[in-house]
Amino acid sequence: MWVDIQGPYIQMLAVNKESSMDIGTISSAYSAVKTIKELGSSLLEAKIDAESKQRVTEVLETLGGVQDTLFFIREELLKAQDKNHGLKEKVKELEKKLEEKGKIQYEKPSYWVIENECKDGPFCQKCYDANQMLIRLQGGNNDIWSCHECKSTYYGPGYISPSRRVNRSRNLRTS
Repeated sequence: MWVDIQGPYIQMLAVNKESSMDIGTISSAYSAVKTIKELGSSLLEAKIDAESKQRVTEVLETLGGVQDTLFFIREELLKAQDKNHGLKEKVKELEKKLEEKGKIQYEKPSYWVIENECKDGPFCQKCYDANQMLIRLQGGNNDIWSCHECKSTYYGPGYISPSRRVNRSRNLRTS
């Protein structure tokens, strides 16, 4: 982005993606312009002719514009750096979530985390599907699991209903 400062004869490159300016460079330029302005102000107090004073005054006004622009660019650069930092943090967070999601596997009726051939779980299907929260299911007796977060109950593949257990025990006695 180009910023025009007090006419077409002075232009300054503002911060963009191809620019290698940093806060230090901008601050140094700002300080240099401030020093030149101070020297110019001292020159105005010296005994010089009216035409020279007019030229020095014009240069000081232009330098004031340059100084204002440098201040603006510095502030925009700080904002861009803050935004960049925030975006980098967001990318890290999303990469972590993506990596975690790759380890989560659904095996009816619940989710499991598979990592390095180790299986961890089970985790609540409802909580994960609705809020991407891995809430560990509790219980396990007779493969009956419950979620303390959403109060759901799950029956795993090893669950035997009470009626089947009664029939099964009768069959065992008659054999």
